[in-house]
Amino acid sequence: MWLSDKITGLVFSMKIYSSVLLLCFYLFSNKVGAQQVFVDGLEFQSLQEAKSVIKDGSQVYLKAGLYTQGLYIKANNISIIGEKNVIFDDAAVDGKAALVLTGNNVLVESIECRNIYVKDLNGACIRFEGKNLTVRGLYAHDSQSGIMTSHNYDGFLHIEFSKFENLGGKATGRGYAHAIYANVGEFIFSDSQVLSVGKEGSGLKSRSRKTIVINSILASLDAKDSRLIDVANYGELIIKNSILQQGNNSSNSQLIAYGLENMEMNFKINRIEISNNLFLLDREKANVIISQKKADSLEIYDNTIIGDFLYSDALEKHNAWYLSRKNAKLNPYPYLPEISDLNQLIHSISIVGKRE
Repeated sequence: MWLSDKITGLVFSMKIYSSVLLLCFYLFSNKVGAQQVFVDGLEFQSLQEAKSVIKDGSQVYLKAGLYTQGLYIKANNISIIGEKNVIFDDAAVDGKAALVLTGNNVLVESIECRNIYVKDLNGACIRFEGKNLTVRGLYAHDSQSGIMTSHNYDGFLHIEFSKFENLGGKATGRGYAHAIYANVGEFIFSDSQVLSVGKEGSGLKSRSRKTIVINSILASLDAKDSRLIDVANYGELIIKNSILQQGNNSSNSQLIAYGLENMEMNFKINRIEISNNLFLLDREKANVIISQKKADSLEIYDNTIIGDFLYSDALEKHNAWYLSRKNAKLNPYPYLPEISDLNQLIHSISIVGKRE
């Protein structure tokens, strides 16, 4: 009797335990797959339900969950804000992107995109076809592209506190997919990262009137990228307080290109300023900091350059050059500093490093 009661109690306990596990799995699965959406305070169970009420001035709030359908929005002056763990997965719409936005003055914040692929091989997290886009807290990765804009020199693209990783590739025709493709009046990339762009895409491809990179990290690492920054249509290029790393698999020697496509010059100001950056040249073949054509002025000063590179005579006078990580007393590759450590690191290198 005693043994029988024990077995009965054990079986009962196991049934309760199994039921609890099933309940937890059910609740977790529903939370992960949830698509609860609020538009101007009204609640909807999916983006598709919410789409019809999004109008000029709307505020769209996305609850955490996995979104497998993207959205095409034409409204102006809108914000799309996600809480933590809002993920668009394999969610391209209109053969373009997870979010296709054609209105003006748009804010996108706290969104993750992954596995965004389209037939033309340039599937993006965001395709913007309006004027003035601000992106904050975006994580775009393992897709063909991160952000693409249409041609609009009256507008801007501002990207802040975002990360782009494992993007890039050959697109249809002669083009390539890049982490970011900007064709606007003003493109500002700040406090953000581009890592491991592959298949000969570039990190930042800009045809903008003004391109500014500040407080950011752009690193090839082990990927086969084209260049970290490619400014094709001239204009202003300003790079400050950033870390630029070229890996051993980069297909081009230049980290930065300016005007190499021989386009018509349409901007009044065409200048380059590169200052207070850390360059890490980990490519065993030739490295070139920048290759440029037709800039009215070229200022490259107060940078710290670690690694061997061509045309060093032109840069050595106004920049600190260390032939290797070892000479700079810097940890070997694949060590990549945090941007918050940049100024302290440069100061330490200037004290303990062996300068050329």
